[in-house]
Amino acid sequence: MPAWSQIVFWMFAFAATHMAMASLQLRPRLVAALGQQGYLGVYSLVSFATFVPAVWIYLKHIHTGPLLWMLRDVPGMHTFAFALAAISFAFVIAAPTQPSPVSLTAGAGRTRAYGLTRITRHPMFVWLGLWGLAHVLMNGYAADVAFFGGLFAVGLLGCMHQDTRKRVTEKGRLDAYFAETSLLPFGAIVTGRNRLVLSELPWPALAAGVIVALVLYSQHQRMFS
Repeated sequence: MPAWSQIVFWMFAFAATHMAMASLQLRPRLVAALGQQGYLGVYSLVSFATFVPAVWIYLKHIHTGPLLWMLRDVPGMHTFAFALAAISFAFVIAAPTQPSPVSLTAGAGRTRAYGLTRITRHPMFVWLGLWGLAHVLMNGYAADVAFFGGLFAVGLLGCMHQDTRKRVTEKGRLDAYFAETSLLPFGAIVTGRNRLVLSELPWPALAAGVIVALVLYSQHQRMFS
């Protein structure tokens, strides 16, 4: 079995078990049987057991398999891909400072859009999709596409799955939040359902994320070439 197909298998297993164990049908049963802490432990163990093999196989087979596309030489593509990666790091570092009402760790905080959640209702999760997309654009070999395309799919499907759960479990409390926000970054702003308020954004955390992206980019070729 070629490496790219093994990566597809493990990425599918990771996504499927991740969402199944968090589903409205299965999660209550698991919590009832294992307790909240036991459930979280098993959930983490299964996630680890399915995701680590995908990473391991990919690191041993970087840039292998059929070449599906080559976009590196397209004018502006390199800059665009880096911008996506930088935004993803900015989101993942800044998101904990403004938790989304639909995040896994959300408490009884805000129930309306504010700051980052005016841009996307999933600032803590959408970064994975952006980071995966940035790498898919720059790496067209089958192994690369299987791994980073899998991350993009997991990020997107994970957000959609979380939305489905929260629309049921938080019905009424978060209806206004869903109406004024979007999964895709800037979607609600472009369609006129929200507006960007620069003063609400956590600029120090966003800047820290961009700095991390720049540091990693400066070492990227040495680490992964």
